[in-house]
Amino acid sequence: MAGKCPKCEATVSSLKITGVEGRAPSGQGWKCITLNCPSCGTVLSAQIDPVAIKTDIVNALKGR
Repeated sequence: MAGKCPKCEATVSSLKITGVEGRAPSGQGWKCITLNCPSCGTVLSAQIDPVAIKTDIVNALKGR
C-alpha cells in the first residue's frame, strides 16, 4: 500500500532505511533505524533496529 510523503507529496511505495544510534536520557544507547522518503529523505518514522535487538538477545542467550 503506497502513501504520500507529508513534505514533498511524492507517492511512497518503498522506504529508504538508515541506521542511527538512539540515546535515552540516562545515556543508554540502542541501534535504531529511520524510515525515510526515498524522494526527499524526510524521516517518516524511527524505531529500535529489530535485527540488532534479535541478534543481541541470541548472543546473550548463547553466552549463558
